[in-house]
Amino acid sequence: MDPKIFQSIFSLDVPAEKAKRAHIRATVETYFTKIQVIPPVSHEGLFEYASYLIENEKWEERYRAFVMVCCGNAIWRPVVGAIPFNRRIFLLPQCLRNTAYCKAQKDELGLLCGECGNCSISGLLREAENLGYVALVTEGTTITTRLIESGKVDAVIGVGCMEVLQKMFASVSKYSIPGIGIPLTSCGCVDTTADSEWIKQEIYNFREDHSIRLLNLNYLKNKSSSIFGEEQLIRILGVPKSKTEQIALKSLLSGGQRLRPFLTALAYEAFVSEPDPAILNILALSVECFHKASLIHDDIEDNDDMRYGVETLHTQYGVPVAINVGDYLIGEGYRIISESSLPADLIREGIKIVARGHRSLTIGQGAELISISSNEILSLQEMLELFENKTSAAFKVSLLLGATIGGASNEILEVLSRFSKLVGIGYQIKDDLSDYQGKKGDIAIRKFSILLSMLRENMTKDQEQILINAYRSDDFTILYDLIDQYNIPDLTRDLLVGTINESKACLDRISNLGLKLALYEILGKIFKEYL
Repeated sequence: MDPKIFQSIFSLDVPAEKAKRAHIRATVETYFTKIQVIPPVSHEGLFEYASYLIENEKWEERYRAFVMVCCGNAIWRPVVGAIPFNRRIFLLPQCLRNTAYCKAQKDELGLLCGECGNCSISGLLREAENLGYVALVTEGTTITTRLIESGKVDAVIGVGCMEVLQKMFASVSKYSIPGIGIPLTSCGCVDTTADSEWIKQEIYNFREDHSIRLLNLNYLKNKSSSIFGEEQLIRILGVPKSKTEQIALKSLLSGGQRLRPFLTALAYEAFVSEPDPAILNILALSVECFHKASLIHDDIEDNDDMRYGVETLHTQYGVPVAINVGDYLIGEGYRIISESSLPADLIREGIKIVARGHRSLTIGQGAELISISSNEILSLQEMLELFENKTSAAFKVSLLLGATIGGASNEILEVLSRFSKLVGIGYQIKDDLSDYQGKKGDIAIRKFSILLSMLRENMTKDQEQILINAYRSDDFTILYDLIDQYNIPDLTRDLLVGTINESKACLDRISNLGLKLALYEILGKIFKEYL
């Protein structure tokens, strides 16, 4: 259920009596201690838990939202408690200040407390900051979202009215950041009050728990990217002697998001207690070798002149040389895995994963090239299969290679395989949709988009010929008119949202908390405008 819809239907009352609040919190805490739910839990999930507790405990329906907050807190509390204080953010609302005596100033981050002592803000801030928190007095969730996206905090403890806590839930749940919400005991947006004892219980909550191991995405991204410096690459691959080796090294040093090495490092570190830097480097470099090879070949097949703001290899050196460099990088990817210090069975599994991914990629790329050369619009199912082969394969190789070498179970590998399929398909749908929403350049440049496949899917056989004629004659005016007429952007967006939701459902089957939360966060960053 959308939090906005929830607010419009249900009361956001907080029990006025401290004893009543404490009783609900304690009952909820006991319940989740028994059933041990692995976070995150969706808004709908919290609603269901609250329904059970309200019925079982005979609580008043008007406290449903409060019970949901308590459920969310109980589920996240062990995780938040295991996170160091200096990796948490503590948020207080500006409405807690005493307006009659407040001397605080404001800046872009919120209220700068003057520590006059006329309200509870200064004392709570000082205690949190002394522990190491990033502590802010601010309204809304903009600052929180910015800090979360920057990777500077791993958990959020927020105080606010129920409406603000609902908004905070939507913000932190997008990235599955562990969070605790503490409702104000009185509202009105001015001179409000809060339960200071409850707040202090939450901010002081810390229990070292080695079974809870979170993965810092920024750290892992920097760690995997650091491999791609010239000195590091030469150390791993050796000094380039031939011209082909020199060009290949130059290609590996060129730009890019390094998403595939990052995913491999993430999956590997999720399953090993003490990661081997040499093994991680080999795995990350291997998947980047395959990726760069595919880009070199793609640029030739698509006749692209520029990549990362510089001329493509075939533009600089000619098509034959570029094809050969791509082939060399494929060989290097297999070589560094096969010559690694890994046990023979893991080398075999690693090569099998990469070979299957390589095969899928070529099938997907081949389907795209053949459909373009034959001037045909693929059916929706054919396009989704193409996305699975061409894009999902890259996610699958990256995650499965790292997880397999890290020692993941077959059950987890099956979940990651399914997750990779859905994320790859979603990634391509988002890409095509974004291009159309921009300058409609995707169709105009490549004449290859899921929007056209979706249009074909929703037209009658009689009308389909109009689409085919317009496509083959490059009549983009008719194509755009048909896309708008059949509401194709909205249908495509619905398909994307459904795919994202299926991806999230996959993650609910993962018991490895660190990996589960990291992949939720990655989903949030890739698809944030659709969550």
